[in-house]
Amino acid sequence: MNGSGKGPRASVRLGLVFLSFGLRVLGGGTFPENPRVVDVTKPPYSARGDGVSDDTEALQRAFQDHVGRNHLLWFPRGVYRVTRTLTWPKRWEGRENWGMTWVRGEDRDQTVLRLADGVFPDRQRPGAILDCGGFGSADWFHNYVESISFDVGGGNAGAVGLRFYSNNSGAVRHCRFRAGENSGLIGLDLGTRDMNGPLLVQDCEIQGFERGVYTAHAVNSQTFERLRLRGQRQAGFENEGQILSLRGLTSENQVPAVRTYGTLCLLDADLTGLGPAKEVPALVNYNGGVVFLRDVRTRGYRRAVGDVASPDVGAALRVEGSDKPGSLGPEVVEYGSLPVTRLFAATGGSLRLPVRETPDVPWDPPSEWAVVDAFGADPDGVRDSSGAIQRAIDSGATTVFLPGSYRLLTPVVIRGVVRRVIGLGGTINYGHGLKPDLRIADGTAPVVVLEHFSNIHGGLEIATGRTVVLRSVADCDLTSTAAAEEAEWFLEDVVTHGLHVKRQTLWARQLNIENEGTHFTNDGGTAWILGYKTERGGTLVRTLRGGRTEILGGFSYTTTAGQLAPMLVNEDSDVFAFLAEICYSGDPFHVRVQESRNGEVRKRLQGEGLTLPYVGRR
Repeated sequence: MNGSGKGPRASVRLGLVFLSFGLRVLGGGTFPENPRVVDVTKPPYSARGDGVSDDTEALQRAFQDHVGRNHLLWFPRGVYRVTRTLTWPKRWEGRENWGMTWVRGEDRDQTVLRLADGVFPDRQRPGAILDCGGFGSADWFHNYVESISFDVGGGNAGAVGLRFYSNNSGAVRHCRFRAGENSGLIGLDLGTRDMNGPLLVQDCEIQGFERGVYTAHAVNSQTFERLRLRGQRQAGFENEGQILSLRGLTSENQVPAVRTYGTLCLLDADLTGLGPAKEVPALVNYNGGVVFLRDVRTRGYRRAVGDVASPDVGAALRVEGSDKPGSLGPEVVEYGSLPVTRLFAATGGSLRLPVRETPDVPWDPPSEWAVVDAFGADPDGVRDSSGAIQRAIDSGATTVFLPGSYRLLTPVVIRGVVRRVIGLGGTINYGHGLKPDLRIADGTAPVVVLEHFSNIHGGLEIATGRTVVLRSVADCDLTSTAAAEEAEWFLEDVVTHGLHVKRQTLWARQLNIENEGTHFTNDGGTAWILGYKTERGGTLVRTLRGGRTEILGGFSYTTTAGQLAPMLVNEDSDVFAFLAEICYSGDPFHVRVQESRNGEVRKRLQGEGLTLPYVGRR
């Protein structure tokens, strides 16, 4: 790794259209040297990464020392051989962990965690290469695993690549999972513990295993984008009850690509059946599962979808009789397993808003980053760091690094040439009353990326028409000025409260809003949301003044005051929602949808209609 410091740098779809989703490569490179960036190959851990030495003990010590501290565990290129499960501890120095851990490899193709042969030979006694822990309750926050390959080798019928758990925010990105012939039980396991999510999985590839991805339980929702599955022996993707949003699935398999009985929104999928797959459906929907499919192409399967009472593929064929006239497939333009809720006469289904991929900015050499601690900032959050962080931003560096947690007495303005502000999951002004903590103003960079903060307590104000990307940012209230109207915002894995869009265009992947009262207002803007999870009472989305809102998957975890307000409010606007509700408190939303057209107001009450899906058009 290079030393820290600073350095100036000059620096309309018609019909059925299928998109090609290549897996994106994470904008790699290393980080500046810092006590919170922990290189597992350096003392005191000294993992070898040579593919021969047993690195288990060295890596376990690193996890034991750094899980829960908002540190980055950095894996340089190498093959790290392990002989038992690496685990994330729940306690350190006498206190409980709450997650807050980032694990990242230098290069996915050349950074490999490899399980020795024969460690988990019994599929009835499974074990993972890496188990990310968790409480089994929704209190394991802001965890990330990125740019690593998990190889379970041979003779490991019970082996799991990664067992991942995170709540509210968290992601698995740019990872690869591999299993030898007749080896491997699950590539990515998201279903062992209850209440897993909200979380995001992006740009992952799984080769082999009985099941590529396994999800289960009814909460807290999981979002996937650009997932590639190949060579599974039982199912590419198995969902036992979870609420899922999945865009850009590619599968090549002799077995069903997806088996699900939860709530599934599947978009832009390309499912190829090989050999025996000609006798089975591409997607098996069982036990009364709810699905919404859009632009799903299948080939080599007997049919696109089999709705059945059991996950057994034979039962699917017996119950459905897939040779019946009018059977679904092989190409699905748009299909929902439940009838559409409409309050006024409206034609068409989902809005099909244009989708843009989240932009990024170049990853600068770490020697050119401005590390705020070098400018006098206090990473322990005791002293005021406002001036130091502002000096780092104004230093001429295009990347500004905040490796700790910081206290601010005055707002810090992101301006000039800065195009990336990155943390390690620390907090800004936790427990202090400044609003906002950060302000994005005009500058020379057309795109500004803010990423990896677990709490920006006083929030972020956007006071520019520049494109803003928030990635892996939790507990950050967003406000904007008139200068930001008609700008473009991209949110990935973001937790906020009371979000308000006024004529902006918003693309969100895994958005979590948890305040009491109106959660999200779209005032004349355009909002496309893949995976929307909410908590507490109050209107979840209000769309007005000709706004357009499209919610593609997710759910309301209605924990308080379901009768406080309508779930969805549509005022002379265009709205499509495929949104579930789960309520254990006995107070679900009483009014599911309230829609007004030219002064006439209509309501759809609980039991009279669902938002799986709802369509309202001007």
